[in-house]
Amino acid sequence: MKKVASNMVSEAYYDEKSTSYDAVFNSLYFKVYDTVTWKYIEPYLPKSPNAVVLDAAGGTGRWAIRMASKGCKVVLIDNSAGMLKTAAEKTKAEGLQQRVTLKKGDITKTDYPDETFDMILCEHALFLFKHPETLLKELRRLAKKQAPLIISAQNRYALALSTILGKPTPVNMETALKMLEGKEHLCLGEDGQVKVYTWTPQEFKNMLEKSGFHVEKIIAKIITMGLRIRKETYMESTYTQELYDKILQLELAICEEPDAVGLAGHLQAITRKT
Repeated sequence: MKKVASNMVSEAYYDEKSTSYDAVFNSLYFKVYDTVTWKYIEPYLPKSPNAVVLDAAGGTGRWAIRMASKGCKVVLIDNSAGMLKTAAEKTKAEGLQQRVTLKKGDITKTDYPDETFDMILCEHALFLFKHPETLLKELRRLAKKQAPLIISAQNRYALALSTILGKPTPVNMETALKMLEGKEHLCLGEDGQVKVYTWTPQEFKNMLEKSGFHVEKIIAKIITMGLRIRKETYMESTYTQELYDKILQLELAICEEPDAVGLAGHLQAITRKT
């Protein structure tokens, strides 16, 4: 979860949030989310000790640290100085400074040569791009041939419907309809200036293929929460192990079913550069 260097508004937003940013990941929602996400990252990590992974818009290093702890060399690029400061502190605490390189920069316009990276992760960042083709073009340039790109997106269907959850007023229904049509967007921050861009599962797949990636599979993440469990429950950081285990069991039972992607809050694509 991170931001994009070319968007100065989002840069300021994430600088401000950087010191408290990781707290939300203690919630039930994100504990399940992270477990499913990692399940479909870890098998694709390169085995060679000389391989290098790009964590594009890697924020506070949540995934860079996990990947580095598995033996990978990781380059984390983000444009928020605040997020990178937090990432540096966490990396040092884990003793992984030699494996994680932190760079402040624009992930749509890097100074790395063509085909530098053996794997690219772009987790929970695509939603900040109004025109994601620029990002995908750069990620394709940076990836070695047949290198995996693992990238996630917000599902427009679920996000639009969430606006009427528990409050089905005519105004909220109109907002949901406009979001489904791509005319309105959820926003982050008190000023609402950071827009959240969304895609339907088919739009997401088509966009990746058009950008030169072969889509091996799309994982449906967070089907059980969002529209089906009260927010007061799933955003709690205190919950029983039994509840977590049961929700995770349900998520894993359905996440690879192709016809389940429309139900998910998030979409995680496993792709390779063609």
